[in-house]
Amino acid sequence: MDIKQVISSNVDEVSEIIYCNDPVSVFEDYVDFKVLLIRRIELQGSKLDFRIESFILKNAEVYYLADQTKKEFSRLSRDYRELNELLDKFYRSNQKILQAYSNQIEQLEDYLFERKVPGVFMDIWFDLKKDLSKLENYYYRNGIVYHEFYRKCESLFGELKDEFKDIEETIQFHIANISALKSRLDGLHHYYVSIKNDRVNKILFFLTVISGVFLPLNLIVGFFGMNTQGLFFSDSPHATWNVVAILFLVLIISVMVIPVVHFIDRYILRLILGRYDFYRNISARIDELGDRLRGK
Repeated sequence: MDIKQVISSNVDEVSEIIYCNDPVSVFEDYVDFKVLLIRRIELQGSKLDFRIESFILKNAEVYYLADQTKKEFSRLSRDYRELNELLDKFYRSNQKILQAYSNQIEQLEDYLFERKVPGVFMDIWFDLKKDLSKLENYYYRNGIVYHEFYRKCESLFGELKDEFKDIEETIQFHIANISALKSRLDGLHHYYVSIKNDRVNKILFFLTVISGVFLPLNLIVGFFGMNTQGLFFSDSPHATWNVVAILFLVLIISVMVIPVVHFIDRYILRLILGRYDFYRNISARIDELGDRLRGK
């Protein structure tokens, strides 16, 4: 039935609310009826989207706009009980979509913790961040609208009060879930930046080592390349080979220092000062907790 057959007053105002180009969640309380618009989450292909669900409440009667394009309302056969079932269905669908976002974040966590950072990490991270920000704003308004609906229509719920209250608690749970997902996502970004900084530091260290190896060689070559009198080996028939031997010896010494330093850092300093103390401290705390539980 047309909206004019459902309500007799404020028709233009209600039509503007329901049939606007970008409707949002809203609850309006008129004298002889109420309007409830609830947006729910949808995935259109690979894009986050929202779909509006429109209801008109006239005392014990509930009218539902199943198809926004047809603009035809139909009365729900079981009124508020069916309204409760529809709302519960919408939010269970929302939960599945939120779980999909959680799975995506968990996959990114696995990549980072295994140091397998995908090249498109920042693109994925930005898309997730953008969608979660949209969902947070959506649920903020959604929660306010539903709370107002519950407060104004509680007397009409009858024995369904607990069921409608459960939906409100579900909304609060989703809000907390989205907040937790955003925190995890921010943590992933910090960890990603740490990994990138660590890689940059390793590259800088490698370049520093290369510079340290070739700097003495450049110094020696420059020294023996000076066109001055009394230069070392200037009167020796084996001067060139002597200089080559010195260069080769300096190169060997410089190159041998690198694995020695790496071995000391990786297998001695980290074992003695790092991981060993880490596990020893944990073991000591466990033993201390066990002593407390035993009353020692």
